[in-house]
Amino acid sequence: MKAEISPLKVGCGKFFHGRGALSYLPGEIRRLGGKALIIGGKTSLERFWDCAASLFQADGVPYTSFTHTGPCTTDRAMEFVHTAKENACSVLVAVGGGKCIDNVKCASVFSGLPVITVPSSIATCAATSMVAIMYNEKGQRAPAVNLKKEVDVCIADHDLIATAPKRTLAAGILDSMAKYPESLHKKQVTGYQSCDLKEYIQIINAKGIYEFLSGEYEDLYRNNGSSGRFDDAILTNLLHTSIVSGFADGSGQLAVAHATYDFIRNYHTLKGGAFLHGELVAVGLLIQMAFNQCPSSEIGQVRSIMRSMNMPLTLGDIGYDTSPESLEFLIKHLAADSDINTEPEIIRLKNAVPEAL
Repeated sequence: MKAEISPLKVGCGKFFHGRGALSYLPGEIRRLGGKALIIGGKTSLERFWDCAASLFQADGVPYTSFTHTGPCTTDRAMEFVHTAKENACSVLVAVGGGKCIDNVKCASVFSGLPVITVPSSIATCAATSMVAIMYNEKGQRAPAVNLKKEVDVCIADHDLIATAPKRTLAAGILDSMAKYPESLHKKQVTGYQSCDLKEYIQIINAKGIYEFLSGEYEDLYRNNGSSGRFDDAILTNLLHTSIVSGFADGSGQLAVAHATYDFIRNYHTLKGGAFLHGELVAVGLLIQMAFNQCPSSEIGQVRSIMRSMNMPLTLGDIGYDTSPESLEFLIKHLAADSDINTEPEIIRLKNAVPEAL
C-alpha cells in the first residue's frame, strides 16, 4: 500500500512583475481560453482601467467586467461562477486586494476555470497563495478553500501597484515581516540538521524577507513606486511570502501574529473591520516576538518601523477592550489557535501580551 503524500503547492504558473507587466494580460487571457470575466472592486477597477484600457482596445480581446462588492464569501464566489457561465467566459481575472482576489480564486476552484490575478497593492500575498481565505456575511472568518492547483498567472504591474495608498504598503511590509517570527514559533532551529529540510527552507526564506523589508521599509514608504527596490518589494510581498506560507503546509496562518488577526475578525468584527489585514497582524507580531523571547531591542525596532509608517501599535489603537477579562479571552483564543497548551507556554503568552498594550 502506497503511503499518502501531500503535494507541495507553492508559487504560481507564471509571475510577471515590473513596469509594463500589464501588457502581458491580453495574451495570457487568449492563452487560457480567450474571453475573461474581469472582477474587481470599484476603486481597483478604476485604477486598473486607467492603466489597461488602451491595451484591451489595441488587442481586442473579449471580456466582461463585474464589480466586486460586499464580503468575500462562498455565495459570492458562486455568483461569479454563474456570471462566467452566462457570459461564456473561459478565464477569471481578479483585480484588487486580498479579499477580492481570494473570492475569485474560490470561484476558480468551484468552476474549474483558470485564474489570473492582478493585484492592485502589495498588502497581502493572496495573489499567489494556495488558499482562499473566506468570510461570512458578517465579516467573520469562515473555513478557507484550498486551491487544487497553483494560480495560473499573476501580473503585478509596477505602475498599477504604485497608485495604491501608502497604508496598504505599510500593512504589506509588516504582514510579510511577520512570517519570520511566526516561522520560529515554538522552535529552536540552529541549522538544517536541527529540523526537517522543508521547515528550514521556510525559515531561511522568511528570514530573508524580514531582513530585506526591515532594511528597505523607509525608502519604500517614503518614495513608493520611485524607491530603488520597489519591484523587489513587489516580488517579495506577492510571491516570496506566499512561498514561505506554502512551505508551512500551504497555510497563511502560522502562529500568534495571524491568530491575532483571526481573533479580531471573529470577536471584534465591527471595530476591527476598519483595519487592514497587515495592520492587525502587526499588532499580533509584537506579541509573537515577545512570546519567542526576542530581545527587547528587536521588538522595539519593529515597533519603531510601525510607528514611522503611521500604523496602529496597540490593541487599544484597534479599538479592542483591554480589561483583564477581555485580555483573558484573547489569550485563551490565541493559545488554542497557536498550539500553545502547556502551562509554561501559556504563562509566556500572558507575559507577551503587554507588548501590545
